[in-house]
Formats: sequence, structure tokens, C-alpha cells
Amino acid sequence: MSRKVFRDAVHDMIILHRNDQGADCTPIDWGDALLLDLIDTPELQRLRRIRQLGPAAKVYPSAEHSRFSHSLGTLHLAKRMMEQAMAGDGLTRLAPMDILAIKVSALFHDVGHGPHSHAFEHVLPNLPDHETWGWRILSEPGPPRNLIETHCHRLGLDAAAFLSALREIWEPSTHGDRLHGRPFISSQLDADRMDYLLRDAHFTGVSYGHFDLEWLLHSIKVRSVDGRPRICIDLAKGPAALESYIFARDHMYRQVYDHKTVRAFETLLVHLFGLIDWIWTIEGQPPPETPPALSLFLAPARQGESPTTAAFLALDDTVVDYAIGQWANLVPQTPAQGELRLRCRMFCHRQSIYRRLRWNMPANMAGQEQLAFGFTNVGDTSRREMALDLNRGERSLATDLIQDADLMAKVERFFRDHGETPIATPQEDGGILAVPLRLLARVDRIHRSPYAHLHYDPQGADPIYVITQEGTVKPAEQVSPLVHFLGLNRRRLARVFVDPRVVGTVREMAQERLGTWLA
Repeated sequence: MSRKVFRDAVHDMIILHRNDQGADCTPIDWGDALLLDLIDTPELQRLRRIRQLGPAAKVYPSAEHSRFSHSLGTLHLAKRMMEQAMAGDGLTRLAPMDILAIKVSALFHDVGHGPHSHAFEHVLPNLPDHETWGWRILSEPGPPRNLIETHCHRLGLDAAAFLSALREIWEPSTHGDRLHGRPFISSQLDADRMDYLLRDAHFTGVSYGHFDLEWLLHSIKVRSVDGRPRICIDLAKGPAALESYIFARDHMYRQVYDHKTVRAFETLLVHLFGLIDWIWTIEGQPPPETPPALSLFLAPARQGESPTTAAFLALDDTVVDYAIGQWANLVPQTPAQGELRLRCRMFCHRQSIYRRLRWNMPANMAGQEQLAFGFTNVGDTSRREMALDLNRGERSLATDLIQDADLMAKVERFFRDHGETPIATPQEDGGILAVPLRLLARVDRIHRSPYAHLHYDPQGADPIYVITQEGTVKPAEQVSPLVHFLGLNRRRLARVFVDPRVVGTVREMAQERLGTWLA
């Protein structure tokens, strides 16, 4: 059989079959030729030019891996998950069309990411998220849609029915009595999460994201829950593999994805796009050296209109990095252009990293425990009340993390209300430029839960179901105290990042309304 082999740093070999209907081709491999053709489309190849972790390489120098390799890894794990799910007692047979739809969705699940990944979704208000862009790229007329229709004809599938199967994975509306495709791609135990945890841990060089992938895959079964087949984990050999997977996700968020310097560079990137919009508004045109592809995308987005899919696809890290490099060497004609040049130099050369405002928090043992782990116990009001009252005589602890929900709301309201307030900002030439506060400071809110049994995805994400040693099926939190703890607690944090030139000024501004909390 003719096969295409991708050598991968995480999974070793990822194999797809060119002749996908031969006698020795398994049901999981059926339709692989479509995947190979889709991989060669400009839409998928663009992901080679999108870093998986955005500006995290500023902190972890080897984190230069791409969304393309992650997409291949997700496809590989989705195939392995389906193969294991179908190896049991035949409770649910995935139809060939469903298998192919899941594989296409796995391959395309991140095609809607913009330059520098998740940070790009915040550069302007009301931009579509990456899933919305992804579905547009997959479903609108273009190379992917054309290939899907061609291969559907070759495989004897109805193209309209296949696109409906894809849409049900991307935008689920109902759940029937068959195994649904979305849990393989987007759930609490899916191919996407399993791949990015291992891949990101490998390329950042940390050990936090590792878990026992092989045992976890080996433990996948399908069982009926409330009359519907669900993906389950057989805990006959103990819950360690599942617990390590959930802990890996929590550790990666706390140590890598939410690293203070990574988030600082994401804030700087958001501010760079805000500066472009500001200059465009006051000067009537984009900054000099702005790439045409970036102007074409930003022009309608600035007006609250949705850019075309073609304009979105023209953007990748190379376009944005080129623009930032050009602006960093710009000979400014106006003070605003000088501000853009300085900020681009900060980004390019890793200079003058944003500072974080610090806040007073209770220094009692319980408070310190919560600060260390970043958890807020949603059922424990005593700690919340204690955090709110700083006048009980406890010695306070200065931290950059805001954990109290009321304080978060006050801080966000303050910076929103004063967003257009001009701040005297020192310039490279020794001058002073009045820059809006919204382009100098940002409230970075983080809501995380490594396991979400208290607030399931409204689109249909289930708990992780497990098969106990007695053979019963239960949510994982009812079997594992560790999983229950991680689900019962969720990280609700915020940091305030401020341009280092105006930290004192911003702190003085906030003193009147937030002075009790400011350290």
C-alpha cells in the first residue's frame, strides 16, 4: 500500500494512506487521500507560518513549533481514539462518513488562527474567533471545499450530507443515539488537548505537560450513558493516567500559557495593533511601511465590519513580524509614529518588558495557599469575605494577581472609564507624547479550569466518564478525589500590565479609587 509518512517530534510517525480503499486499508484509514490533498492546500500550508504559542518563544526560545505540526498531531490522535473506541463490543459503529468528517475536522480545527495565535483574537474588538474563521475557510467556496466535493464523488458520498456532518461537529445542535463526532475534537478529553499538551511541553522544554498517553488511549471505551453512547476511560487499572492528564493541563496553564512574561508580550502585541488603529484615526492613513495585506484586513475590521476570508488568509506571522520589523526601523514623521517605533523595538528586541501593578492580599495561610495555586474555591464564601476585608488586622501580602471577583470588576471598570485619558508618555527623543491609557495599560483576565465539572460547555461538553472497577459508569469527579478537587476549584485571576514608562503615573491615577488595594 502506498503511504505517506510524516516524521513527528512527538508521535514519531504519522501515517496516511494514498490508496485509501484497498483490501488492507482499515476503516479508520478510509478517505485518507482527501486528507493528503487538504494538507497541500494553501489554507493548511499557511499554518506552517503560525506559531503554536504565539509570542511565548520570547520566554521559551525553542517554542517555535507551528499550528501545522499540531494539526497533524491532532489528526493522528483522533484516528487512534476512533480506532480504540471501535475496538470494543460494538456498542456504536462509526459510519465511514462520520470517521472521515472527524478526521477532516481534526486536521482543520486550528485553520482559523491568526498571526501569533490566540493573541490575535484580541487585537481589535468584535473580531471572529478562530472557530468561526475555521468554519468559514472550510465551508466557503475555495480549494478545501472543492476537494471535499471531488473526493465525496470518488468515495460515493453525498457532498451536502458530508458538509452537514462536518457542521454538526463544528457547531453541534442536537445529540442523537449515536456516538457524536465533536468529543473527539473538542471536549474535556480530546485529540486536540492531548496533542498540544505533549507538543507544547516538548518544545518549551518543560516537564509539566507530560502524561501517560499510551495508557490513556488504551483505556478508551464506549459505554451507554443516559441512553447515549459516550467515550469513557476504563479505570480498572487505576485513575493515575487520567489524573496525570488533567494535572498536566493545569500545570501547563500555570507555568507556560499564563506565564507573566508571555502574557506581557501578548499585551504588547495587542497594544501594537491599537497603536496602528490610533495612528490611522489621527493621521487618516495606516503607518508607513504597513504591508498591504495587513491594511486590507484592518480597514473593514476598524469599522466593525467582518474582513473577507481571503483577507484573513493573507495574514500569518511572517506578515506581522515583517511589519513590526519595518516599524522598529522607521524614521518617524510624527510623534505617534515615534511611539509605534519604540513599542516595536520593545517587541523585537525584548526590551523594557511591561510591569505589573501589585495588590494587597491577606497573608493568612489559606490566602497564601490560594495565591500559590491560583485557585478560587467557588463554594467557600469565607475566603472571599476574608479577601474583601483588608481591615481585620491581618498582615497583607503584595502580589500581582487579583483574585477577588469584585476587585476585578472595579479594576476593569476603572481602566475602561479612563481608557481615553491622555497620559504623558516619555519618548525616545526626550519629548513627551499624550497617549490614551488604553494603549499603555491592560487588564489581563484569566479564567481557567483544568477540569470543568461545575460549568460544562453549553455546546455539549460532557464530564469525562469513567468505568469503575465494579463496571459502572460515573463522571470522573465522583471517582477521583484529585479530579474532583481540580474541578471544584477554578482559577479566576487578573493582572494589570502597564508600559514601564508610565507605571508611576498610572498608579497615581488609580490611587483614589483603588488605593486600598494597591500595594
